[in-house]
Amino acid sequence: MSNYLLWLLPAVLIVLGLMIIAGRLLWRLRLQTQAENAALKQAEQQSLAERREAQSGIDILARCYVGGQLGASELALRIAVLAETATLDAGYTKDTAVFTEMAAALAHIPTHQAWKGLSAEQKANYGTEMAILEGKYSEKLRAAAAALLE
Repeated sequence: MSNYLLWLLPAVLIVLGLMIIAGRLLWRLRLQTQAENAALKQAEQQSLAERREAQSGIDILARCYVGGQLGASELALRIAVLAETATLDAGYTKDTAVFTEMAAALAHIPTHQAWKGLSAEQKANYGTEMAILEGKYSEKLRAAAAALLE
């Protein structure tokens, strides 16, 4: 009988040690899961805030375009950037497709500092090209801007 006790005591100690290790690992897993869930919730909230901010910006730009305060080229470029940076609702994505399409057609035209470095002749050529694109997309842009404002 004492021989069994001699073997039983180390076995119990080993099992207790393994239980303690398993308990600590479960606790750490629980803490890690809670941290991941909190980070996921924060990311979702941030994404929602970015989406709302982008949609608000798009609405403002569409109102300015419809009111004649903003040109079609600038509108297309700005809305395309806003649509790319935020994950928009399906309705917004459908309505902003024409702006993204026009922005892609304008992508080769220099902007900001590069525009300032162009000669008057180059600026005139690019201006003509922008006017042609604006004429081509005019109806689609007006319809999409109106749809965004509804």
